Amino acid sequence: MCTDRPSGARRPPTGVHHRGVTLALPAVDSAARRLAVIAHDLARLIDRMTDAALVARGLADAVDWQARAATAFHDRATAWAGDVSGLACLAETARCDIARAHDRAAFGESLPGLFGGEGR
Repeated sequence: MCTDRPSGARRPPTGVHHRGVTLALPAVDSAARRLAVIAHDLARLIDRMTDAALVARGLADAVDWQARAATAFHDRATAWAGDVSGLACLAETARCDIARAHDRAAFGESLPGLFGGEGR
């Protein structure tokens, strides 16, 4: 039983795959492993934000009333969907940066003799 994890917390995956990119995780708890887990969690967040933006756009398009309240709802829902889509793009950029950091950390950890100590 693992004691360094709170009760009910999930175990990190052994490999992370998202949109055609697979990050192999080392067996030990290393920087590369932690970065891969972060990339995996961020990918799930991106998917959820994208879904939320699509739902908001669908709701905005479904409102065809001519009342001021309906027009205001449509405008706000469309703006919110745009904001969420922008956040998803920013999160995707962060995920790509994390994938590059993972690769650098995994490379450094694979050659500990060159970098000394823990491969840094």
